[in-house]
Amino acid sequence: MEMVIKAVIMAGGKGERFWPLSREKFPKQLLSLTGKRSLLQETVERIQPLIPPEDILVVTRHPLGRAVERELPQVPRKNIISEPVSRNTAPCIGLAAKMIEEDAVMVVLPVDHIIKLQRKFLDTLKKAVTLARETENLITIGIKPIYPATGYGYIEAGAREKQQVFRVKRFVEKPDNKKAERFLKSGRFFWNSGMFVWKKSVILKAIEKYMPSLYHGLEMISLKNISKLYPKLPDVSIDYGIMEKAKNSLVIPANFSWEDLGSWESLDRFLSRDGNKNVIIGRVSTMDTRNCIMVNKKGLLSAIGISDLIVVSTEDVTLVFPKGKGQEMKRLVEKLRRDHKLRKYT
Repeated sequence: MEMVIKAVIMAGGKGERFWPLSREKFPKQLLSLTGKRSLLQETVERIQPLIPPEDILVVTRHPLGRAVERELPQVPRKNIISEPVSRNTAPCIGLAAKMIEEDAVMVVLPVDHIIKLQRKFLDTLKKAVTLARETENLITIGIKPIYPATGYGYIEAGAREKQQVFRVKRFVEKPDNKKAERFLKSGRFFWNSGMFVWKKSVILKAIEKYMPSLYHGLEMISLKNISKLYPKLPDVSIDYGIMEKAKNSLVIPANFSWEDLGSWESLDRFLSRDGNKNVIIGRVSTMDTRNCIMVNKKGLLSAIGISDLIVVSTEDVTLVFPKGKGQEMKRLVEKLRRDHKLRKYT
């Protein structure tokens, strides 16, 4: 009997990078930025030809469980796991692995990806699943870089294992611009997509070896005591805690179109632009305005003679900032939370 495939969708983000359109109680994964469906709905629908709803687990955070249930009526309620607090991707993945009863192949996916050429995406996943079933490796999907991005982690490919499968030489944190340009020119590096495929038993062995405190913490957790014990788990990413240390990692280059929806600026890369290179969402009127992203959710938004700005107008907040500052959004939201008078806007 073939080993079952389980999808684990990580949907616990706080919605900080797309503030003010996203909020803590209505984060990015519930937004419909690219069409009529939310990012969460698109992620689930994208994998359903390979993995049925009853084999899809969604890890979110309290108190988003009910909202996720409404978004995904096809996914059984017992498959929606709510973290009491956010604890980064290593505890999230470890918790999901613990909740899977049998030794299954786990397909781990972030919720904030824009993927085109779905058939090629599914073909890549099938290849990774087959490799995971047949080996004891941790498999990741690498994206061929098309520009020297400084907002992504990178994977350096080592020796070729088989056609379009490489041993991972190393994982690299987000580089500066000079390093990113060097990585791009070398042809040996891929963007780290954050998509992983492995057997449950293999990732749990890796957690036990490289993160024993997390492993033992997960061993003690049950649905009855999760609210008490989960906050005590280490706040560590799967990249830093496992992938940068493991010696049994493989990378499969993606052959599909991929975008990480990581900031307002990323809308430039996949939404259509007008003749002046503006991305327009909602009722917006412009004159002599170029290379802007303008999002309006109430009334009319007008602009004259501006360029290279991002303007977002919601029911209660207006945000204006120059392109290139999108990575500062998290700091801004944290500042608003510290100011008690403004906390209600986050």
